[in-house]
Amino acid sequence: MMDRLIKRWDAMADNDLMLCEHRGVAYQRDMTKGRKVYDAAYLANYDAYARGPIADALNNGRVAMLLRHASGASVLDIGAATGAFVRRALEAGFSTQGFDVIPEAVGRLKAAGCYGERVEEFDAVTCWDSLEHMEDPGECISRVKKGGILLAAVPVFPDLKRIRESKHYKPGEHLYYWSDVGFLSWMELYGFRVLERSTHETDAGRESIAAFAFCRDLPDYQDHVEAYIELHNARHYGDSATELHLHMVAALVREFRPQSILDYGCGRSDLVAHFWLDGGRRIERYDPGIRQFRRLSSHSFDLVLCCDVMEHIPMAGVDQVLAEVRSKSGRALFTISTKLARAKLPDGRNAHVTILTHHEWLRWIKSYFGSLSVLQESTAEQLIVLAGVAECDKIAA
Repeated sequence: MMDRLIKRWDAMADNDLMLCEHRGVAYQRDMTKGRKVYDAAYLANYDAYARGPIADALNNGRVAMLLRHASGASVLDIGAATGAFVRRALEAGFSTQGFDVIPEAVGRLKAAGCYGERVEEFDAVTCWDSLEHMEDPGECISRVKKGGILLAAVPVFPDLKRIRESKHYKPGEHLYYWSDVGFLSWMELYGFRVLERSTHETDAGRESIAAFAFCRDLPDYQDHVEAYIELHNARHYGDSATELHLHMVAALVREFRPQSILDYGCGRSDLVAHFWLDGGRRIERYDPGIRQFRRLSSHSFDLVLCCDVMEHIPMAGVDQVLAEVRSKSGRALFTISTKLARAKLPDGRNAHVTILTHHEWLRWIKSYFGSLSVLQESTAEQLIVLAGVAECDKIAA
């Protein structure tokens, strides 16, 4: 188990680490190796630390940050440990609960009547020195409600190749290592907009620890659907698939002779209509951005066309789309651009919101379909792959 988005990126092995230098993140190659035991002995170290002047300065800075961004909010502190921040936040007037995995810490929180675990129920969530410890930190932050506030402190590394020189290199305990930009970019993928970068951690005497405030208000998958509804209502958009792909799709249809075809993310294209066979072949269209095609068929199909779609899906929504396509058929044609588009979304963002390498897309698609073939029509700027067939090109799993 690991973060579902980070694991999709190209990474280079560096002994016990995997480095995604172009993404600003590294992670422990084997998440289970030397895994730290979070028990009473571990908590005892925090007990001693919590009584010192640095801890006081940290909690003062953390509460001040909370006051700046979430005044009056209900708060869940993830990785509460001794409960020192929970108590300080309560004193500041916040309705605060804490969560931890250490049994003794859980017992203390429950005894104080301030144990919580349902992230989605809180207005604000704090992750002080906890995200880097989690095998799947994305699962945690993805439960923060839309519009919610998240405050976090993590070690940051200006050079991922020099992680082992840092006191924060802790195999089996710290499973992820981010650069400053890498952490912000990763948070953005889960819908978090940065509000502040605070120096209160280093001001209190900690080395290379950055604190951030975020609001989870960036567009998610449904927001992108709404953007395309607006785009389609405003102008005629998304009709180029026939011109671009008819010849190639026709060759595939002649070869495999499917009795049913679904055009997933069809836009305004009439591509699939060319294979109607005067009603002899069942064809359907699906596009959540167009009213008449908004309902996804309950039927299965011999072939799904997914042309020029995936690059328009926010990365956090790619699993949803691939799962839907796979649920409709064991065979699918994907055409995917790997460059930015000329078109803009209504809010000004580039229409191609997810730009991945060929190998990143191939590994992701293969995880759903098991086998695939890269078609000769692929170029450096466009990947064309037929999934669910015997492999022609060997793709690393």
